[in-house]
Amino acid sequence: MKTIITTIAIVFDLLIATLARPCLAQQPTPATSTATNAGYSVTVVVSNVNTRSGKLYVGLANSKASFDGEAIQRKAIDVPASGEITTVFEGVAPGRYAVRLFQDLNDNQKMDFSGQMPTEPFGFSNVSMLTGPPDFDQSSFELTENKQIKIRVFEM
Repeated sequence: MKTIITTIAIVFDLLIATLARPCLAQQPTPATSTATNAGYSVTVVVSNVNTRSGKLYVGLANSKASFDGEAIQRKAIDVPASGEITTVFEGVAPGRYAVRLFQDLNDNQKMDFSGQMPTEPFGFSNVSMLTGPPDFDQSSFELTENKQIKIRVFEM
């Protein structure tokens, strides 16, 4: 008899505990930022584009290797007849990044050089004056929120 009463008491306690909790639809969800779950956006605004033809190739790098080699994200943008050029990288995780770009004037999808000098316009994040080829550390920025980066195009 004691076992039956104990079992009934346990079942009753479980039933009360279950009924006292809100259903799944009513349970509060933890407050999280959409940007944290989906990543941040990096808006790149390009100015000083003198030649209004070809495409801009814009690359987002997260290391020296991806800055010097294949970018982790890449965009190709037709150069409009006038104005600044804007593109957005979406869903970017927090971290350290740099942006590099070049304007492909002859549609060969690569940066052209004469010796070691670029023959097509180019630019980098955080570089407003050239004293030599910038590296990842010089061009990088910390991404902890949505960010807008302005890049000035250089021509040699």
